[in-house]
Amino acid sequence: MKITVLASGSGGNTTYLQENNTKILIDCGISYRQITNRLQQRDLTTEDLDGILITHEHGDHIKGLDVTLRRHETTCYLTEETHKGMFYKTSDNLHPSKLRYITPYEEFKINELSILPISVSHDSSDAVGYIIKSEDKKIVYITDIGYLPKTDHELLKNADMYIFESNYDVTMLFTSKRPFYLKQRIDSVKGHMSNNDSAYNLAQLVGDKTKHIILAHRSKECNTNEQAIETYNEVFKEYGLDIKDYNILVAHQDIPSELFEI
Repeated sequence: MKITVLASGSGGNTTYLQENNTKILIDCGISYRQITNRLQQRDLTTEDLDGILITHEHGDHIKGLDVTLRRHETTCYLTEETHKGMFYKTSDNLHPSKLRYITPYEEFKINELSILPISVSHDSSDAVGYIIKSEDKKIVYITDIGYLPKTDHELLKNADMYIFESNYDVTMLFTSKRPFYLKQRIDSVKGHMSNNDSAYNLAQLVGDKTKHIILAHRSKECNTNEQAIETYNEVFKEYGLDIKDYNILVAHQDIPSELFEI
């Protein structure tokens, strides 16, 4: 598989994944022009796009969806509640023939990719994350999540790559100038995941196959790359893990990540 995170954060989220000739996007939260420009930076293209997976209906995950679907003969995969939860001007622009409803914990396929959506706890209609497999390769993509139940851990263990939310540092959040109600929303089980919670979850999920961890959806105001990595370092040590055994990096809002090959 080839993977690059084109954008990650409250300004927009899009990830590209390719397995042989199968090409998909996970979320479409930046403009179509930005998507194509950032793919070009990695010598990639949206030509022959096989599908778009949507996690939920917030604007930073679907901003470029209607234009992308108009430009390509492809299918958008999303839950019915996510579709219903979209702003009507967006929803009305999505032609029904290009939509396929999916159900959490029911696997579906796009060519050789097996995709399992799982429910995630977030303040949206029906947010999901994705477990994507091909042969013996496994990618976990989970962002915009306030809480990960233990019941999902077995499904998520020992992936080759995790693209996993590490949104905020608790101290930076609660000492920020944001309104208190917003701080509470972010820190709730329906909000986002802190560096600490992210690291504690990943420390229990990584395995012998795990090579790459991409920390996603980092807050610009309430987190830093250094703080996120340092938190992971401290928590992994508690579990007897060395972060040097993993390629850990923080995804950017405005710059596509390197192109990973798994």
